[in-house]
Amino acid sequence: MKTHSLRHLVVTSALALSLVVPQVSSPVKANDTVIVNESFDGISNGALPNGWKVVEGDGKVQDGKLVLTSPATNKPARIVVPLADDNNGNYVFEADMTFVSAVENSRWASIMYRVQNENYPYYQFAVRRGMTALNGLEFAERTEKNAWNVTETNFYREDFQYNKSYRLKVIASKNRVQQFVNGELVVDTAGASKWLDGDIGFQAQGSTVQYDNVKLTSFNGELPPVPSSGVLLPDEPPTNMINAPTLIEGPRVATYNDQTGSALLKVESRDGTLYGNDKLLKDQLNNLKTKKIPVLHIEQTGIEEAVVAALNETSTTDVQVVSSNTDIIKTIKEINPKIRGGLVYDKSALNKHDLQQIVEEVHESGSKMVMIPLKNLTADNVYYLHNRMVSVWGVGGDTMADTHELLHLGVDGIVTNQPAYAVTAFGQYPERTIIQRPIVAAHRGVPSLAPENTMVGYRMAYDLGADQIETDVQITKDGHLVIMHDNTVDRTTNGTGAVDQLTLEEIRALDAGIYKGEEFTGEKVPTFREFLQEFKGKDVVLLVELKDRGIEQQVIDEIKSEGMMDQVSMQSFYLDSMQLMNEIAPELPIGYLFSAAEPKTLDAKLKNAKKMVDYGTRNDVTLNASYGTVYAEFIKYMRQRGQMSMHWTFRAEAPFVDKLKQGLIGPITDYTQWLTASPIQLETPLKKLNLNVGKTHTVNAKAKVSYRVDQRENIETELFVADNNGVVRVNGNTIEAVAPGKAQVFVKHTFEMLGEEWNLVSEPIEVTVK
Repeated sequence: MKTHSLRHLVVTSALALSLVVPQVSSPVKANDTVIVNESFDGISNGALPNGWKVVEGDGKVQDGKLVLTSPATNKPARIVVPLADDNNGNYVFEADMTFVSAVENSRWASIMYRVQNENYPYYQFAVRRGMTALNGLEFAERTEKNAWNVTETNFYREDFQYNKSYRLKVIASKNRVQQFVNGELVVDTAGASKWLDGDIGFQAQGSTVQYDNVKLTSFNGELPPVPSSGVLLPDEPPTNMINAPTLIEGPRVATYNDQTGSALLKVESRDGTLYGNDKLLKDQLNNLKTKKIPVLHIEQTGIEEAVVAALNETSTTDVQVVSSNTDIIKTIKEINPKIRGGLVYDKSALNKHDLQQIVEEVHESGSKMVMIPLKNLTADNVYYLHNRMVSVWGVGGDTMADTHELLHLGVDGIVTNQPAYAVTAFGQYPERTIIQRPIVAAHRGVPSLAPENTMVGYRMAYDLGADQIETDVQITKDGHLVIMHDNTVDRTTNGTGAVDQLTLEEIRALDAGIYKGEEFTGEKVPTFREFLQEFKGKDVVLLVELKDRGIEQQVIDEIKSEGMMDQVSMQSFYLDSMQLMNEIAPELPIGYLFSAAEPKTLDAKLKNAKKMVDYGTRNDVTLNASYGTVYAEFIKYMRQRGQMSMHWTFRAEAPFVDKLKQGLIGPITDYTQWLTASPIQLETPLKKLNLNVGKTHTVNAKAKVSYRVDQRENIETELFVADNNGVVRVNGNTIEAVAPGKAQVFVKHTFEMLGEEWNLVSEPIEVTVK
């Protein structure tokens, strides 16, 4: 079972304490003034502290707590605390909040600040009882027209538990606001410019809530600046490559490069002080803020709480923790499940058994990425991991040749101590260069050519070279698992009725092929076991979508009985189903299907990308969104953070082309043949060539045509020189030595796919002319 899951509440006492007590230093300085300090201990039941006012509803002190009771959404309870001194609205507002009851999980309570007219408008930090919802936490305005304007939302690691206190905190400084739960920064915005001063208050809506230990302190410091969105999307080298890997600076980089996405910090504790790459970890985190994503490499056990405390103290919420010890990752994620994990592979070799173990350990630990040294990587290894939703960061791009090799292995990230090589290499490829063809998932088989969700369609998808075959599973009236997308059999068979109201015998008597054409007459609705047995031991992954709740254990039991746990990925629109699946089968890749409108502004796009990646990380799922949900910034944001994903459902060429150009790695499509007919990789017979001036050499490259089949074919190519320094000339496939020196020569194949031209390029041949 996944020990980081918040359904597991059995943690060590120290970890449990860290979930309640803020592990951060107070921002309040010695010269700041305490404005309000109220514990309600001396207040009579039914009364309020002097000057506090009930604006509406029911609010009073009871047994040393401030209690607000709101029986329904349309009957809120609000209390305002007028302030003689509000320090011009620059203050730290803290309070313990406890939910006693709520009408439903979407009901909420809040602490209000910068309240105008002792009523409204105001800002508030709203907390839903269901804090794990995407809008479980809010920065919201109650406007001059007494209406809501919610401008920031987020979620927390766990739902607000009844009768458990959480410490809420707001730091307001000019237009900047930070909101915290138990010391964890959850909202960071520069959107508080309408009202720059005002009172404080408390609110409940559809809930009964207790407040205690209220403290308001003047704040005379400055909050650090944030980008307009508050979201980091680092610039990386310009390139014509499709889906170029992200760049991670290694621990030996002395000066940060402007064109890398992340920085790897080797973290250790010395005499109780944390260091990252031999410098104070807190200083490193502050230096990276708004510049790069910190990747913390931890191998020392027992420092996990201190690391999370350092992240909290520096308000670092966008971070990755990697280790060869999965217990370290699990412990970190027990404290804060929104921290992304990654496995460090440090063995001397890498075989098929090791690959299977990597997949299991990555998913069991709540990670989505593995770091592997270049010496252990092959294109087949990378493909195997990609096909099981594991992102691969290759370690060792410290020479130009190594950098190009990593690019052509298809890695998602390059960890390098010499990022300048990657910056140069990225610029050497021609427009629309596909380094690796995306993973292709055949949606319900090949509905463009055969009846959907039938064995004939699945076999056709396999023969066409699909990397994954997607299917839908439901349960019959008599408890058998069958393959069917719709809730009824009406659309895809010659029968009628709901799947869960028909027996297996009744469903198997139907014709599931005739609607597509007479040549498919007699095709049956497959059982799930029949589907599994067809592809057992074959080099294909089965992407299984659960269309019913409550069948999770039965699905896993059938997969295990066929010995196919290493061939299956799961997904569903039901997040709770996938959370349960994570409990039942933590070693499997699990995906959450969803769809949403693309935000209109860049600011909104970046905020949405961060929130969704955090949400996927917290719930340990890949974000298998509709293709209209994702966009260039979202795709880049996921790649920079080691996230794989599949996206549905491509049925037209134009959006397919658009998303491929943006770097989409995992299309789910009705038209498998659109991609699988294209070559995979160009291979040259040599990587180095020595020539004397005036001599020539002809290069005959071959193309790998399938991920699954070890087959190469002759292919039409031409040569090009990336940096034409006059050392060589190329003509077709022939290199001519012109002058002494070195040159890099590439082989290029241009092909048509989806109605447009694309380029496949080899690793460079290093030509030395004497």
